[in-house]
Amino acid sequence: MALTNVATAKIHRVWARVDLQAYRHNVQQVIRLLKHGAGLSAVVKANAYGHGAVEVAQACLQAGASRLAVVNVIQGIELREAGIRAPIQLLGPCTPEELAPGIDHGLVFAVSSIDEIAALADRTRAAHQGPYRGRTTKVHLLLDTGMGRGGFAPEDLWPAAERIQTEKTLELEGAFTHFSSAEEPDPAPTSEQVGLFRQVLKGLEERRVRVPIRHAANSAATVFFPDAQLDMVRCGAILHGLRGWDSARDTVPLRPSLSLYCRIVHIGKRSAGWTVGYNRTYRCTRESLLATLSVGYSDGYRRSLSGRGEVLIRGRRCPVIGTVSMDYIVADVTALTNGPQGLPDVGEEVTLIGASQDGTEQITVEEVAANSGTIPYVITTQLGPNVERTFIGGSVKTDLHDSEMELRYEEPESKTSVVPLRPEVAEERRRAVAGA
Repeated sequence: MALTNVATAKIHRVWARVDLQAYRHNVQQVIRLLKHGAGLSAVVKANAYGHGAVEVAQACLQAGASRLAVVNVIQGIELREAGIRAPIQLLGPCTPEELAPGIDHGLVFAVSSIDEIAALADRTRAAHQGPYRGRTTKVHLLLDTGMGRGGFAPEDLWPAAERIQTEKTLELEGAFTHFSSAEEPDPAPTSEQVGLFRQVLKGLEERRVRVPIRHAANSAATVFFPDAQLDMVRCGAILHGLRGWDSARDTVPLRPSLSLYCRIVHIGKRSAGWTVGYNRTYRCTRESLLATLSVGYSDGYRRSLSGRGEVLIRGRRCPVIGTVSMDYIVADVTALTNGPQGLPDVGEEVTLIGASQDGTEQITVEEVAANSGTIPYVITTQLGPNVERTFIGGSVKTDLHDSEMELRYEEPESKTSVVPLRPEVAEERRRAVAGA
């Protein structure tokens, strides 16, 4: 007999709780940082950094984000099929196979070569026939100002903009760049990139090329480089309550959005001198009570946490000992023997990331990242498909077919003004998803 949804929910060995109210809070904190009417694009690539793309996207849009950003067409189609009508921006180049489905689902393309522009124009002509004739595909020019992994060289941006203007099937909606070092204490590299980006954009303006949406700032730049906010910022990590920098450097009151749990599957006593884990990397120095936990590197609990990680059991920190294996880790729970909460039971919940019930102990994503020698985003994005995501903190709107999020562009008062962006609910349904 097949398992029911209820039964399945009760037997997950590893699960994450994602707090949607934390996203609403964090979005509002970012919006408070924005100057001159800049808009917010919520970056939900890589399954929203492992948190759940559809649910996170909906929460961010409801809280005031103007649009969404992803890295490939499949990610954009997932959002469209969930009923999301807001503009969805691709952040990098596409393969030829991605062009047609991306056009069909009304995604906003990033281009970084003349060949991409030509291919996108050709595919748009082929797709927009019959009732779709006359529709255009929106594109953003990607400028390489120092990242070096894609985009136009500064001297090539004007010919690219000129080529787009000659293509009736394409609409030049924006231009953007990626910062390489915005989270670092040294501001020089980012300031240099900001200066170059503004200089190249000024050259387009002098040639009477209108670029409605100029964007450059990621999460770190939004906080530390207000002059890089321009017309829109692209934030991902900060919306999850994560920082790629020392939290002491800013005063933004973020809320963590993710907590992670597993279960105890075995408890056993072992004598002094007993070895634990593959390759016998740990030897008990005393008689020890060991708990086997239902998580491993196949779930995204990194092998580099071997002998370095900690977990919360009954509100107390317990060390991870031995080598992290594919499906299990072992925690030393000997210290709980004489604790006020008593010994844990098989089947009991263990906190891998999150706070104890009384709030006196907390293991953060940043701590786990530091213990495993990486950055916080790696920890969440590598949570595998075995990890069940459950969402708390209020419901999200799951059917957005009857309303459409759009950007309204206002003409700047002068050449130095930025173009304010704001989300607006359309009065009537204007397009099918394929042409949104």
